[in-house]
Amino acid sequence: MKESLQRFGYILFLSGTVLLGLMHVAIALFIPNLRGWSDPPGKLATVLTEIIGWGPYVLSIIFISIGALILLFDLWIIIQKEKG
Repeated sequence: MKESLQRFGYILFLSGTVLLGLMHVAIALFIPNLRGWSDPPGKLATVLTEIIGWGPYVLSIIFISIGALILLFDLWIIIQKEKG
């Protein structure tokens, strides 16, 4: 069970990182086609709105966060077992 949870954490963390990287590639490819943007949201928010990329962008951040929390929890469990 512990190993499967650890693997799940690695998979979430890596898939979130890959998805975030792909979203940044998509943003970089779309910026030359951007005609204009308003200053308060900025270029990133404008591009994400135009390419309908808010879902995958936020999902990638959630995947990275949950994967990191799972891995940190697993590390905390290992440290607690070594102490006592």
